[in-house]
Amino acid sequence: MRTNASILAAAGIILLSACSGLSDMKQAPASAGSCNTIVFKSGDFIQSRSSSDPDEMKISDMNIFIFNRDGLLEQKIYLRASEFENTGKGPGHTVRLLKDCRYSIYACANTGFPLKCNNLQELLEYRFHMAYPDDYRQGMPMSGLKKDYTVKDDEDIYVPLKRNMSKVSLRIDRSRLDKDVEFNVRNVVVHGCPKSINMFGASRAESEDDVFITGFNKTENGVSPLNRNTHGQTSGEISLYMLENLQGKPLGETHGYEDKFFEPGDPMAKRCSYIELTADYISDDYYSSPGKGLVYRFYLGESPSDFNVERNCHYHITVIPEGSGLTGSGWRVDKRGLEYKGETYMKISPGNYIQGKIGDRIHVRCEYKPSFAPFDIGIEELEYDKRRGIYDYSIDDDGKGVILTLKGSGSGLLYMEAGEPVNDSAIIVVVVDLP
Repeated sequence: MRTNASILAAAGIILLSACSGLSDMKQAPASAGSCNTIVFKSGDFIQSRSSSDPDEMKISDMNIFIFNRDGLLEQKIYLRASEFENTGKGPGHTVRLLKDCRYSIYACANTGFPLKCNNLQELLEYRFHMAYPDDYRQGMPMSGLKKDYTVKDDEDIYVPLKRNMSKVSLRIDRSRLDKDVEFNVRNVVVHGCPKSINMFGASRAESEDDVFITGFNKTENGVSPLNRNTHGQTSGEISLYMLENLQGKPLGETHGYEDKFFEPGDPMAKRCSYIELTADYISDDYYSSPGKGLVYRFYLGESPSDFNVERNCHYHITVIPEGSGLTGSGWRVDKRGLEYKGETYMKISPGNYIQGKIGDRIHVRCEYKPSFAPFDIGIEELEYDKRRGIYDYSIDDDGKGVILTLKGSGSGLLYMEAGEPVNDSAIIVVVVDLP
């Protein structure tokens, strides 16, 4: 779920600019300069912000570009916070505009330096680069636009600012976990964080080099709200931040979150943005390896098909681990950081040596524990002996057994393997005699 944060004002920045363009002088009779207050409104994006989060309302500096009707740059202003005037409406700066002239006003907040753009095209193509995914000392990068505005006498002109960041808030509902399970979050990170953004246009990472190796993350005290319940079995909330990343629908139309993942080696896997949550885990069967844990991964977007993470939007995600916690509602669960401490075994019935006559039907089955271990019934071996005419076969519905119909004299082999944490395999010899 996302919220469009229509930004309300952190500070009013007041500008007045000399209108010297001849093209705009043709629009209306030359009239006396009008003192106008241009107020930049940033908005209420804040929810559950902690001390480790960036200041979402902070404005440290402002680049202002004022263009006339023909798109010519008439004024370029750079202000630091110390240069803002106290106008009673917020920090500002006084300039003069011509009444009845039409202007487009562009603003970039918190870049940290004057932009070198000298025309509209350069400004529209400008990309703001971040040194680190959590470098918000200047405040969040913001941009605002008031397009084709005709100046009236002594009135305020409001230019809405948008944060070029997305905010992703996360909480955990443990109500569906088995009672023996402990699930304590140790680290949360958002991967696929772009390094830069187009301030005034749709923006996305174009390659793996365009994203940070490790994105905005929280550990220890930063994730402690996720380990304290505030409503029943639902935890408190933490937030992460990233620049806009509009990746569209690279997988086409998918119908469930279980299908929202990329095959190994797909270049889109790192360009698209996803949450990775690592938890210290204990149950009757498993515990976290030292320095490791149970990992949940979830690609961001509005639907199973959508991978867009939009600027100025607040996304809300609830993680709902179920049962053992080793499966999730749309999350990809990585158990490689866990050690199994329960009982393990694997046995074959009726045994590892089977003898029969042509026409006999024999049911060979593997029983193993734990039952969630991956299992390989040996399709290649079954197909090989079928082509040789030794037997036909039919696999059980659960995939853990096979019915052999003996066809021709000779011998064949079956191979069965149970994976982690059983880590065992068996070869079954099948001998077929004439009736």
